[in-house]
Amino acid sequence: MLTNDFYMYYFVLTGLHFVHLIIGMVVLAVLLGKARSGITREYQRYLESGASYWHMVDLLWIMLFPLLYLVR
Repeated sequence: MLTNDFYMYYFVLTGLHFVHLIIGMVVLAVLLGKARSGITREYQRYLESGASYWHMVDLLWIMLFPLLYLVR
């Protein structure tokens, strides 16, 4: 059986990113639904937390891309 570490890490990291992406999209959909009913002071904390999560997923992928493709 022929294995390659690059492809193993590539698929594992891409899969983990995909799971976090789906979670982030669900969070954003819930936040959008709640925002349509009006943003209160209490809800603002949830909105900021959801945005922070989304940006964290984005920043992680920006870090993973060079590690997978540019580092030899």
